[in-house]
Amino acid sequence: MLATAVLAITRARTATASTTTGELVPASGRELLRLLRITALPRPRRDRDHLLSWSAWRRRHQHQAAEAHRRWNNITAAATT
Repeated sequence: MLATAVLAITRARTATASTTTGELVPASGRELLRLLRITALPRPRRDRDHLLSWSAWRRRHQHQAAEAHRRWNNITAAATT
């Protein structure tokens, strides 16, 4: 919610500032979000160890979800027969 407030205030300020100079159109919400990401938010990790760890977590989670679905299908199949 803090980011939304910052974007709203910045948009209001750029809208009033650009009308006095007449050279710029007011910044859009997407443009302000892009600027916020570039200037204030930390860059995401992209190193090899992080990517491999995330990939392993994702594949493990998918395996657990598939197993849960198989168990549930077996339970419902046994209950309907």
